[in-house]
Amino acid sequence: MNDPAPRYTRTLARLYADQGHYDKALEVYRHLMKQFPDRRDISEGFSDLKERIQRIQTSNEPELAPLFREWFDLLIKYKQSHPAPQKM
Repeated sequence: MNDPAPRYTRTLARLYADQGHYDKALEVYRHLMKQFPDRRDISEGFSDLKERIQRIQTSNEPELAPLFREWFDLLIKYKQSHPAPQKM
């Protein structure tokens, strides 16, 4: 069974970027720019994301989305290894 082709949208690109998945967000924007070369909103979104990535790379302050994702993953692992006591 074949997987359906991904549905690339600006919303998907923004979601990826907001979650710290910049490589995936850039991939979506590049696909959209090829498909819709005249859409200014897409090219502006791509440029804004590139600037955001540049600011993060040159800043001393950490980006919060990846830190929250790491914290959440650790919390899930902790809860899986320390189940809550059963109520009787």
